[in-house]
Amino acid sequence: MKEPYWTTREYVFAAMISVSLLLVASIEIPFTLPLRIPGLTNSVNGLFGSFFVTIGLLRLKKSGSLLLITGIYALVCLSISPIIFGFVLFGGLFAEVICTLLFQGYSGKVAPVCGAVLYEMGMFPAAMVLSYFFLPDRYSHMAIWIFVAAEAAILTTSLIGALMGLKVAKELARAGRLRLEE
Repeated sequence: MKEPYWTTREYVFAAMISVSLLLVASIEIPFTLPLRIPGLTNSVNGLFGSFFVTIGLLRLKKSGSLLLITGIYALVCLSISPIIFGFVLFGGLFAEVICTLLFQGYSGKVAPVCGAVLYEMGMFPAAMVLSYFFLPDRYSHMAIWIFVAAEAAILTTSLIGALMGLKVAKELARAGRLRLEE
């Protein structure tokens, strides 16, 4: 009998990472969203989100791991808003496709970091496009340099968070608290 691609343990771990993403977003979004600065919410969320996504990818390692994590997270977000569902799923799909083409999985240190950063960076343009249909006044007059500055801030905070996740995952594995798959 053929073994399933994902074990129950891997599904549970991906779900726990998704819960971590939801908790972080639930805490920081109410503080940053009212400020109406494009990309601020994504920049702050990128720091913490990429931290947890990197740990998840280091543990799961298989192609499709990022899509599994973000797919579960997107399904939970669907109960909040279809717009959030759309840009979370797009960010996961965007990063998964690029990482699958470049790395064929998430082994090593570079692939999980790239996956986490690309996921966070892919969500912002998707969020803007999807939000434009419902709030056209908010995004119709935004200058391109604001978009570029927001993406640069998201890149910076996501990279910092992913590198911190890499370090924490290494320490958790050394302490025997995180089993990294071979």
